[in-house]
Amino acid sequence: MKIEKYKISFLVTVLSGFISVGMAQAPFSKNYTIWYDKPAEIWEEALPIGNGRLGAMCFGGIHEEKLQLNDVTIWSGEPQPNSDRTDAYKKLPEIREALRNRDYKLAEVLTHQYMTCNSVSNEDIYNTIYSSSYQTLGDLSLKFKLPEGEMGSYRRWLDITRAISGVDFKIGEYSFSREIFSSAPDSVIVMKLGTDMKGGLSFSMLLDRKFSAVTTSDSHGLVMKGNTDYMEHRGNCDYEARVKVVADGGRVSNSKGKISVQGADSAYVYITCQTSYILDYKKNYRRAIDSKDAVRKLNIVSRKKYDDVKSIHVADYQGIFNRLSLNLGNNKSIDIPTDQRLTRFNEKSDDLGFVDLFYQFGRYLMISSSRENNPLPGNCQGIWGDGYKLPWHSDYKANINYQMNYWMVEASNLSECHIPMLRLTASLVEPGRKTAQSYFNASGWMYAMMTNAWGWTSPGQYTIWGSFFGGSGWACQDFWEHYAYTQDKEYLRKVYPILKEACEFYLSVLIENKDGYLVTSPSTSPENRYIAPDGSRVAVTEGSTIELSIIRNLFSNTIYATGILNEDNSFKEILEKSLARLRPLQIGRAGQLMEWNDDFDLNAEDIRHRHVSHLFALHPGREIIPFEHKELAEAAKRSLQIRGDEGTGWSLAWKINFWARLLEGDYAYKLLCRQLKLVRSNDTNYSNQGGTYPNLFDAHPPFQIDGNYGFVSGVNEMLLQSHEMYIDPSSPNEDLYVIRILPALPQKIREGKISGIRARGGFELSFEWKDGRLVNAVITSLADKQARVFYQEKEISLNIAKGETKELNELCKN
Repeated sequence: MKIEKYKISFLVTVLSGFISVGMAQAPFSKNYTIWYDKPAEIWEEALPIGNGRLGAMCFGGIHEEKLQLNDVTIWSGEPQPNSDRTDAYKKLPEIREALRNRDYKLAEVLTHQYMTCNSVSNEDIYNTIYSSSYQTLGDLSLKFKLPEGEMGSYRRWLDITRAISGVDFKIGEYSFSREIFSSAPDSVIVMKLGTDMKGGLSFSMLLDRKFSAVTTSDSHGLVMKGNTDYMEHRGNCDYEARVKVVADGGRVSNSKGKISVQGADSAYVYITCQTSYILDYKKNYRRAIDSKDAVRKLNIVSRKKYDDVKSIHVADYQGIFNRLSLNLGNNKSIDIPTDQRLTRFNEKSDDLGFVDLFYQFGRYLMISSSRENNPLPGNCQGIWGDGYKLPWHSDYKANINYQMNYWMVEASNLSECHIPMLRLTASLVEPGRKTAQSYFNASGWMYAMMTNAWGWTSPGQYTIWGSFFGGSGWACQDFWEHYAYTQDKEYLRKVYPILKEACEFYLSVLIENKDGYLVTSPSTSPENRYIAPDGSRVAVTEGSTIELSIIRNLFSNTIYATGILNEDNSFKEILEKSLARLRPLQIGRAGQLMEWNDDFDLNAEDIRHRHVSHLFALHPGREIIPFEHKELAEAAKRSLQIRGDEGTGWSLAWKINFWARLLEGDYAYKLLCRQLKLVRSNDTNYSNQGGTYPNLFDAHPPFQIDGNYGFVSGVNEMLLQSHEMYIDPSSPNEDLYVIRILPALPQKIREGKISGIRARGGFELSFEWKDGRLVNAVITSLADKQARVFYQEKEISLNIAKGETKELNELCKN
C-alpha cells in the first residue's frame, strides 16, 4: 500500500512497532563494575542511571547526597515557525554565479546573509532565534544525621550488568548503604537507604530547581511544578516531578516542601516526573499533564516489595543488555578505582578488560537513555546534563553527532534503541517541507545541520556550521541501516516515502557544474574553512565532498528500497540517472581525498580540524572499500595523516572507525588508547584535549556522549564488518552483504570472544580467536537471506533459513 505525503506524520507513532529483537545470551560472569573510593566532587565524577526517559547523576556524598535529575523532554524554548528566511531561494542564482566565477568572498557574504536562519542577532548565538536547550530537571538533595566515629570502607559504584548504582561505607562499627536505579517497567527512580544500626537512619530531603519551579508538599510527598522558561526565553514544556518516601521504623514527616525521616531502619525513595511534551508538530508539542496518573504510579510502586521492584528492573534491563557479551582477556587493574584504572591504561594500554568495560559502558548508556518508547532520542549528552543552557544546546547536531550516537545500536544488538531517533527524524518531514521551499524552492523535505525537541529544520546562524544542507540526507541513512540489520520489509515500506521525499529535495537542488557533473551549490564541509586564492577565509563551495557522498548514499539506499519493495520503478530510473552524474570523489595534489570542489585541503584554515567530513564515503558510508578501491582508500588514509591523530573525544572515536574500515587494526587501537586518556577539564576545547572523564563519560571537552558511542562502533568495526554489498544475478533486487570476521584485529588483542554481535542482512554471530587467529564461529539467520562470509582469504557462501544456526568451521581451519 502506497503511503501519501500527508500520511507521513502517521509514521511518528507507528515506527516503534517495526523492530526485530535479538536473542538473549547467558548472564555475564565477569565483574562489570565501575567504582571509586571517594564521593564525586564534580559532575564529571558522578555516576549516571536512566530508564530511557528519566535519569540521574549520583554523587555519593557521605553527609550529603545529591541526585541531579533529568527528563529527556525537559527543553527550554518553543517551536519557531518563523525561523526560515522564506524568500532565501531568490538569491540562489547570485550565490551560484559567484561560486562558478570563483568569487568565494562574495559567495560567502551572500550565503551568510541569505542561507542562514532568520536571526534576531548576529553577535551572540544564545540571542539568535535558535535558543532552545536541553535542561536539568532539578536536584534531589539529602542531608544525613550520622553517628560519630571514624569513616572507612567507602565505595561508590555502578554495576552495568544490573543498571544499579550504590554507595557503601562504615562509620565506626556501623555500615550504611544506598542503592539507586531507574526502572523502565515502573517509570520511576528508586533509592534504598539502609544501615545495620537500629534506628540509625535520619535525614532530610529537598527537591528543587533554580528556575521556574515551585516545590510544595501534599499527602503523597513532594511535588515540584514549573516550566522551562529560562531568562528571556519562554519554555513550551511544563513538568510535574514527585517524590515519595516510605520508611521501615522511625517517622516520616512532610511539610513546606521538605521531607524528614527520623530513626528509621531503612527507607525507600521514589521519584517520577511527567511533562507536557509530546512529539507532535500539529499539536505544538504540548499535551495536558495527568497529575493523577503520576500519583497512581508512585502509590503502586511504593506498595510493592523493594526486592520485587529491583528484580523486575534487572530482568527488564538484562533482557536487552545480555544479548551481547564481549571478553577481551585480562583485567589487570580491576581491583583499583576506575579513575586510577583509566590513568593506568593510558600509561600501559595492556588492561584489555578495561576496553571491554568501556565498550559495555557505551551499551549501558544507550539502553539507559534511548529506550524504544522514549518520546525523544538521546541528545548530545544522552539524558544527562546539569544546567539550563547546556553546551551546544545539547541538541541533535546532524553534521555528525546525532548520527554518531546511533552508529553502534544495530551491530551491538540494541535495535529497538534506534527507534526514538528514527521517530524524531520522521517527525521533521512536515516542517522540513517548508524549509526546502524557503531556501531552495524545492520539492521534498530537508533539514540542515541541527534539530531540537521543537522540530527545528532551518539552517544555523553562521555559514561555517549552519549552512550545511546534508543533515536530512545523512539522518535518512539510519532508516536504511535499521532495515539492513532487521530485514523488516514492512518497516521499509513505512519509511520509504520519507526516503523518497528526501531524494526529491536533493534532485531539485542539484545543478550541473562546468564539467557536466551534478553538484550542490552553495555547499559547505561541516565547521571547516579554507583560504581562497584571494586570501579570503571562506566555508562555502560548490559541491562539498561530504554532501555529494551523502546524496550518493541516500540515492543508492532508495534505489535498493524500490527493488526490494518492487515499486516506484520510474522514480528508481530517475535516481539511477542522477546518481551516475554526481561528481565523483577527487584526489588532490597531496594524494588526499579532496574536501572541497577545488584542491584547497592544504589551504585549510585548520589543517588538523576535528571534523573529517570528506571521508563520509569511507565511514559511515560504503563507497570506499579497500579491497576494491585501493587508490581511494590510500587517499582517505592520506587525509587522515594530514588531519593528525589528535582531536576532541568524538573525533578520536570517528578516527577509530575510519582506520578500522581501512583494515588498519593497530592504528585503530592506537586511537582507541588515545581516547582512553583521563581528562578533568570541562572547559570548551575544540582541538586536542579529547579523552575520557573520571566517570567514563566522553570528553569533547566538555561532555558529549557521541564519543562513548563512537568508541563502541569502532570496536564493532574492528571485530566485524558487513557494509560491503554484492549482487546475485538471480536476485538482482535483493540487498546482499559481505560479512568479514576480524577484519581489523589489533595485535594487542591476541585473544577474545564475542557473542551476539549483529551483521547486516539479518545475521547474528558469535566467534572466538586465540593467538590472533579465529578458532570457532557460528552464525544465526534472523531472516531468510544469503551472504558471503570471509575470514582473511577464506570464504563461505551461505543461504540459511530464518532461525537456523550454522557453524563456520571452514573459516577456522589453518
